[in-house]
Amino acid sequence: MRRPAALALGVLAAWSVHALEIRPVRVSVPAGPAHAELWLTNPDGAPWSGQARLYRWEQAGDQEQLVPATDLAVSPARLEIAPGQRQRVRVVRLGAVPAAVQQGYRLVISPDTGVGDARYSLPVFVEPDRPVPPVPRLQVGTEGSPSAPRLHLYNDGDGHAGLADLVFVDAQGRRQPLIDGLAGYVLPRSARRWELPPRPDGYAGGRFRARLNDAAEALLPAVIAPAPGTEL
Repeated sequence: MRRPAALALGVLAAWSVHALEIRPVRVSVPAGPAHAELWLTNPDGAPWSGQARLYRWEQAGDQEQLVPATDLAVSPARLEIAPGQRQRVRVVRLGAVPAAVQQGYRLVISPDTGVGDARYSLPVFVEPDRPVPPVPRLQVGTEGSPSAPRLHLYNDGDGHAGLADLVFVDAQGRRQPLIDGLAGYVLPRSARRWELPPRPDGYAGGRFRARLNDAAEALLPAVIAPAPGTEL
């Protein structure tokens, strides 16, 4: 199965010979301190130089859009990391705390030399000021023709949904792996679609399972509300 387009927003050159080690790979900016940090390590024997930029992350239809951020800053934006050394990077919220809904951004780290070095795009989430952490609330459905079916997810919740290791379990309990590893994210109040391989049963009578936000595998309808009129 073809990998979804959203994966292009992850590590963009996975087979690089000169790549940074980044921890964590997903950044959360809390309401209180208004900043978060990550560490970049250069394990290579040569210096690494590049820059970091922040973008507002939006999902419209099947499109992932990155717009330069004005309410979030990264420091330092210019990166020089010696061999075997590491650099701390801070992500700082400049604007007001979100009232209720989590906001999504992307931190893009680009090398000065585009040949042989990896380019990274890390998800950044700015958390709202509320006593209970925001959670996703997905509506699940299938659409499209029998020869070109698609899985449709709409997130009506206040927090993002990160799906991994997506599988389909038919009515007899047989498992069909669909996407190994990270399938992608569905941002709050946004929708995503994934192309599915055709099946003679048209995905009727079965269930989709996946890991949601790094949790153990779950039956999607058990933790995600199905869309009205679907058979999922």
